[in-house]
Amino acid sequence: MKLIVLNYSMSSKSVVFAHQRDIVVALAKFFSTVYVFTSETETGELPSNVKVNKLSWKKESPMINAIEIFRKIVPFLLKNQDAIVFSHMTDVHSSLLSPFTSIFRMKHILWYAHAHNSIYLYWSSLYVSNIISSTPGSCNLKINRGKIKFINQGINERDFPFDQETFGKLNKIYYYGRLDRSKNIHVFNQLMLKLNELNTSFTLDIFGKPGSPKSESYLHEIKFSENLSSAIQFQGPIARILIPNIAQQFGIFINLFSGSLDKTLIENTFMGIPVVTWNREFCSEFGTWSGLPVSETLEFLLQEIAYIKSSSKGDIQREIRRRYDVALRNHSFDGWIERLVSVLKGNG
Repeated sequence: MKLIVLNYSMSSKSVVFAHQRDIVVALAKFFSTVYVFTSETETGELPSNVKVNKLSWKKESPMINAIEIFRKIVPFLLKNQDAIVFSHMTDVHSSLLSPFTSIFRMKHILWYAHAHNSIYLYWSSLYVSNIISSTPGSCNLKINRGKIKFINQGINERDFPFDQETFGKLNKIYYYGRLDRSKNIHVFNQLMLKLNELNTSFTLDIFGKPGSPKSESYLHEIKFSENLSSAIQFQGPIARILIPNIAQQFGIFINLFSGSLDKTLIENTFMGIPVVTWNREFCSEFGTWSGLPVSETLEFLLQEIAYIKSSSKGDIQREIRRRYDVALRNHSFDGWIERLVSVLKGNG
């Protein structure tokens, strides 16, 4: 069985794009040949049954890019109508090609994981066979919902080893990720001010950078606020490969994203770091430390931290091990690949 993969990049120079490469390598075990169409091809060594085709891609030139996609991919689809098409994080490609795959009666699967529904997703949903995403919060498309399948996150637990000794570091809190309003970074300051009214030993280190000029303004307001807690340190971005080493310095990870299941929550669960969050998808799956219903309030966060601080070392270790087992069962990379293949081949 042949698979055609539409990937934005196969570059091994970026962690995000290297993950796309890892997916292709893993899929190659389940298909006779994998044909990849991508705009970046610094791939390194690939399995012999993976054939990479480079697309010219010019920023700010949508018409030229569309012509390139039609010119190179449509004739290939016509010659390989028995193949399955997998659009991975390429809703633009999918919107252009899905009418053709529908006409050719080809199975076409789109992976989409964004809180915002693009116009390309709406158009693609009319023609693709299925849309797959991680959790309901990561694809809330209102039309053609019967086509959507959720297969959880796919995180390689070997990149985030479970060997952290967090007990004794519980006053040291940290966050990493984008510094955008959607992540509720401003609430961190409110929390630390409140925490240090009760206990002056808490600290919070924030790793990351803004994702847009608007987010830069948002972060500037926080950093130069008159009442910024002295317990907060902004450390700048860190390479993802260094996260396990950084994590060893801290006892609690905090993330206040209100949307879909943020992958950093799973990464820290794999590492054995207690996670404090009001993310509803995470709490519904893993539970809360205090046993209280999740709510987006300072009081809830304070209760979660107070419960962790008052717990014994054994209780904490048992709970983080239980959470690790849940994460391994539902969100490991290998399990994600198996669920993906099941959808691609029509068994799931």
